[in-house]
This record gives sequence, structure tokens and C-alpha cells, in this order.
Amino acid sequence: PVGREVPDRARDGAVRRGAAAGALLALALGVAGSGCERVPPAGERPLILITLDTIRADRIGAYGGSAVPTPVLDGVARDGVLFEQAVSQVPLTLPAHAAILTGRYPAALGVRHNGIYELPAAAATLAERLGEDGYETAAFVAAYVLNRGFGTEQGFEVYDDVPVNRYEGGESQLFRAERSADEVNARVFSWLERRRGDRFFLWVHYYDPHDPYEPPEREGRTLAGEGYDREISYLDACLGDLLERLRSEGLLDRSVLALVGDHGESLGEHGERTHGLFLYEGALRVPMMLRAPGLLPAGRRVPGPVELVDLAPTVLELLDRPPLARTDGTSLLPRISGDDDGTRALAHAETLMPRLEFGWSELYMVRDGRFKYIQAPTPELYDLRDDPAEAVNLASGDPELAGELAGLLGAWLSRSAAGEDGSDQAARTISPEEEQRLRSLGYLGGDAFRQGDLPEGRLPDPKEMIAELRALDEARDRLEDGEAAQALAAVDRILEQNPRNHQARTTRVLALIELDRLGEAEDEALGGLAAAETDADASRVLAVKARGLLASVYRLRGKLDQAEREYRTLLELDPGNGPARVDLAALLLDLGRPDEARALNDETLRQDPRDGMALAVRFRIERNAGDDAAALRTAEQLADQRAGDATALTEAGRMLIGAGQPARAVACFETALEQSDDIDPARLGELGAALAEAGDLPRAREVLLTASRMQPGDPRPQYYLGTIALTEDDESRARAHFRLALRAQPSFVPPLLSLAQWLAERRRFDEAAQVLEEAVARNPADPRARRELDKLDAARAGGRRGA
Repeated sequence: PVGREVPDRARDGAVRRGAAAGALLALALGVAGSGCERVPPAGERPLILITLDTIRADRIGAYGGSAVPTPVLDGVARDGVLFEQAVSQVPLTLPAHAAILTGRYPAALGVRHNGIYELPAAAATLAERLGEDGYETAAFVAAYVLNRGFGTEQGFEVYDDVPVNRYEGGESQLFRAERSADEVNARVFSWLERRRGDRFFLWVHYYDPHDPYEPPEREGRTLAGEGYDREISYLDACLGDLLERLRSEGLLDRSVLALVGDHGESLGEHGERTHGLFLYEGALRVPMMLRAPGLLPAGRRVPGPVELVDLAPTVLELLDRPPLARTDGTSLLPRISGDDDGTRALAHAETLMPRLEFGWSELYMVRDGRFKYIQAPTPELYDLRDDPAEAVNLASGDPELAGELAGLLGAWLSRSAAGEDGSDQAARTISPEEEQRLRSLGYLGGDAFRQGDLPEGRLPDPKEMIAELRALDEARDRLEDGEAAQALAAVDRILEQNPRNHQARTTRVLALIELDRLGEAEDEALGGLAAAETDADASRVLAVKARGLLASVYRLRGKLDQAEREYRTLLELDPGNGPARVDLAALLLDLGRPDEARALNDETLRQDPRDGMALAVRFRIERNAGDDAAALRTAEQLADQRAGDATALTEAGRMLIGAGQPARAVACFETALEQSDDIDPARLGELGAALAEAGDLPRAREVLLTASRMQPGDPRPQYYLGTIALTEDDESRARAHFRLALRAQPSFVPPLLSLAQWLAERRRFDEAAQVLEEAVARNPADPRARRELDKLDAARAGGRRGA
């Protein structure tokens, strides 16, 4: 790249546009031949965008991968255009998809990390542009990080996202919620049946190669490989199902099909297990393919770097639609036609994860067709042709080349930041009382967050912090395994060296909560807020996260007024924060303000009627108000969505049993049990009883026996087991279970009442009377046994008179 001018990509694209489009059409028609059916005009074609999450290009056969067969992906490449060096702008799902949908760089959009940014309403999206031209628009996404509220839904008439059961296994599932490619396909196929016509924009997002690598297994489908590679095999098969459905409806060859990865996966390279931390090729290089018979040539491979931001301008030009109002990418049609050989092309990337999560330096990257430069505290330069593993850093040996690439990178950073749509400046929101307390704790002193012995202004280089990352991962694993004391000791060692490691601070708060040291947890949460709000170089989103954690700690401590204040401040800073709105609604209900709670909660449900935690709060509001009919309808929704908190689900399950809906009650009890690492034997017993009511007797027996072993002093599991035996007319087994129930609690008379009823139904009145007399003797205060005995005596007397 020595001596090269910085390219003006938009200008170059505009100059070449007409010639490139004409050359492409001639080439495509020549390839198609005269025997093909009519080629629809570009403006009549559907656009189908398929985004593949966490997929490395080098795992696909068409890109040289050989770990597992990928026949479907290879077929798309064979039938269309493959870009050999497509590069993600950010190795994270939300910012990468924002770049795909808008053609704009992360800094320009203000979308630079998962979960804590959202695409601003001012950003123009591909869906909005096509919707303006009369396209029907529908999206089907597979992970919470793309759910409504993060902005990628802009412009879509149908936005089918992931239902979230917020808590499972005792942990928040917000950023773990996903669904399989098979589940996504089922939703897509249903939409295809009800679409209005054939002029549409359909976006399908598959998440499956993402960690953990556990693809669904299905009879009749053969997958290859293990772990990550098996996920790729599964994804290829599901993509094949989708393409076959499109082909069967006559849509595939009439469409413009764009297939692109959002980012890759490091798989342990350079010490990174997954993605987001580094900017090496394993996490950045992704597949990108275009297929449009009659418009694009088949089998064309385009060398040189291209970027995710190039996709939107390319497909819009291909569809003969006007471009987006503002874009950083440029159409790739000149590259496809050969009018531009790509020798001047550059690709760029960034990651703020090291800064936002761990207090380390952020990273930026620029590369051309051969050389790659990473801006870091210790700069990196790699020759990708001779060193594809990026093992030999050439920066110190070739300072001239490194300097030129650094200049190109600096120019890109200036241009992209100058166009920023979103504001990311922190607004100081610590109250005077909090500030005074923080100073007393030493958090607002000049050295409270000093970064060890680093030179002033220099943050740690992520590649030098692998040991700290592993230590933090180990601490979090220990916390998940119930070893809170060990986790606390580990994060304390980390924070001693790096007080700005925000993940370590969050882990410390959670460990203190597990240890029931809530006062210390409150102090640490305040410290985390101070660290976020006094960090001049960090994003405001750190303060939003820290304040949410502080509000939760206040609530756990019973400081409900302080918790309410923090939740309200949080919602002022982040109005779209649905979880905070639901938590505040639940808090207001606890404070005895149900009308305010209902209004706030209804706002959440208007935005997402499937929000499980909001449904759980609504269920509590309706129950407290005595509106059992409404509460039952909400209980049915909780069961059907298998979502909500364990307390609400348990109460909903009991209500559903009473309403004669045992199958739904089973769903409630099962979901409640899934939310805790420790099985609650009482709740397990209720599940067993519901299973019996629902007619699943084998599973009911298994569950009830487990509950009885876990809590032998509880008579109910043995009682339910006895009633199951009675339904099967196994009197001997029923009496054995009833004896065990009475041994556990001699005054517990339901087993005797059930046995007496069963005997009376068989006209064994004398035996039934003896059982009821035993029940009266065991528990004289229980009126049920005396009442049943009187009814039995009356029945026997009536029988004698009739005789």
C-alpha cells in the first residue's frame, strides 16, 4: 500500500455504477443461456437476506474449509458470487448487523457493543428504504441481542424475535436467549404461506454456531463433526431446508439472495475462546455471497477485502432502487463485473469490548488485500499472505508500512466518528448522598481507580491480559458452581491489579449477594457506579449497567425507596430498558401502588406481549385485585410461553390445577423448577401431582418418588403415588404408599379419605367406615373425615331402607 492515496469509495462507486450494472447484466445473461425461463426485472425481485451468526469463512468448503461438508453453502457460492475476503466491522452480533442493515460504520451509528447500545431512530435502514418502495418486509431473528428494542426492527412490518424466559437455572437469560435454525425456519415457512405477494424483503437470522456448541439432533438428519464444526453442519442442513422451500414456491431463482456472516469465532486462537475481544481473522473474516440468476454471474469469485457496510448499497443497486440517504459502504457491482480489481480496497474493524467489559484498551484495525494493521498499545502488523495465522508481528520491523496503515486507520476513525448519529457521552447522575458515601468509602479519591503501575494514559493491551481474562472466567465459573467464597477471592485479586475491570466488579457484587453479605454488595455496587461514571474515556452505557445492578441490590436489602429512585433514573437514561421497567413495576406493587405498577407494566406488554416477567407481574396484580378470571388468562399465557419467575409460575400452576388444566400446570411447575440449580422437593411434588392429573402416570411416579426421597418427612408425594395406584385399581400398592405417608405425618388424613372413597365406590362400606373412623381418630380437628363418615352412614341407611 506504500504511496497509495486514501480511496473515496462512494465517488468511485458512483462513477462506475452504470458501466458495472450493464456489464453484469450482459455477463449474467450470457451465463444463463437462452433456454432459461423469463428473468424478472430487478425491481420486481424479492430480496432475501440470510445472516449467519458466528461463522468463520474458513469452515466453509467454498472457502477452503474441510472440517465438515457444507454442500448447501457451497451450492450458493457455485450459483452466484463469492467474496473471498469479507470482513466484519465488529466481531459482535448487534453492531455487525447494524452495519449490514444500514451500510454505516459503528462509530457513525453509535452501535458498538451488544445489549447496551441501540440503533438510533435517525438511522436509515434497508428495510425502511424498501418499505418506502412498497416492499413487504419481514424479519425472523434467533437471538435476544437482536430483539425489539435494540433498533434492528426499524422498517419491518413483521419482526419475529425470541421469547425470553428471563431467569433459568438461577441466572438471567436475557443475553442467552436464542432459538434454533429449525425453529426460525418454522416461523419463516408460516409467514411465506400468508405473505401478500412476491415483492418482499425477507431477513432470516440463524444463530446456531454460537457457543455453546450443542446443535439439535433430529432423527433422519445426519450431522458431521463435533462441537463448533457440528454446529456448522447443522446450519448448512437448515439453510438447505429454507432454500428448498423457497425453490418449491418458485421464489429462489426469482430473488436476490444475499448470504453473509456477522462475525467469526476465535476457537482458542490467540488465547480467545469465542469472539469480541480481538480483531484477528478467525473472528473477522466471514462468508459473503450473492445469488441472483439473470442478474449476477454464477461461480464468480471476487478477490480483495470487502466490508459488511458494502452489502446494503450493493443490493439496492442490484434491485435498481435508490440508495440510502447516508452510507459509508459502496456498491460492489464494479468489483463483481471486474471494472474494479480491488487493489485499492480497504476493510476496517473495531472492538470496544476490552474497554467496556474489562477496562483494557479498545482495538481498531485496517487491512488491504495483503497487510493488516491493528491499533493497540503495542501495535500489530501482519502479512496475511505469508502469515495467515497472524503469528509474526512485523510492526517494529517495518515502521514505514505500519505508519502508513496507521495513517489510513486514523483517517477512517476521523471520518466515521464525524458522522456519528448517536450520543454516547456520560451524564453524571450520582446523587449528593451517594457522592458523600462514595468519598467515605474511598471511591472518589484521586487514586481510587488507578490502573496499577501503567504509564499515565495507557490502558492495558488486551493481548497481554489473557491471564486476567482466564482468571475472571474461572471466578465466574466458580460462582456458577456455588463456590461464591472462592469466586470472591479470585475477583479481589483481579481488582487489586485492575480496579477498572467492570466485569470483575459485577462478579464481586454477585458473589457477595450469594454469601448474604448485602451491605458489602451495596458498597461494591456503588463503587461500580462510581467507576463507570468517573471513567472519562468510557461509554455512558457502563453507568446504565452499573445503576441497574445497584437498584437490584437496594431491592434485595429492602431499601425500596432507594431502589425506586435508581430504577427511575435508569429509565431516564435508557427509556427502552424493558427489564428495568418490569422490575420497577414489581417494586411499585411491593410498595402498595398497584395502579402505577399496572400502567408501567402495561407499557412493557404493549411493546412485547410475550415478555414473561411482565406477564408474571400482571398475574400478581390481577391476583392481588381478586380478578381471578383475568389472572387465569394470564396464567395460561405463562404456561404456554414457559416464562416468568418461579413464584408466579408456581401460583399459576396451582390456579390451573384448580381450573382443570393440569397440562398447563405441568408447564408452569417444570419451568419454575428449571429456574433453580437446587431442586425444590415441594415444587417437584406439585409437578408430580399435575402430571398424574394430566394422565402421564409413568412420569408422575418417577417425579413423585424422587420428591419423596428428597424430603421423606413430606407425606404428599406418597399420597399422590397412592392415588395413582388407586386409579389403576392396585389396592395393595396404594395402601403401601398411604402407610408411608401416614408414617411421615400421622395426622395427614387425605390418604385415608381417598382410600375410603375408593372402597365406598365399590360398595365395601364397612371397610370404608373403618378407614374413616381411623381418620377421625388421627385428626379429630379435621372436619372432612367426620363429614365423609356421616355421608357414608346416611348412604348405608338409605341402602338398607331401599332393600
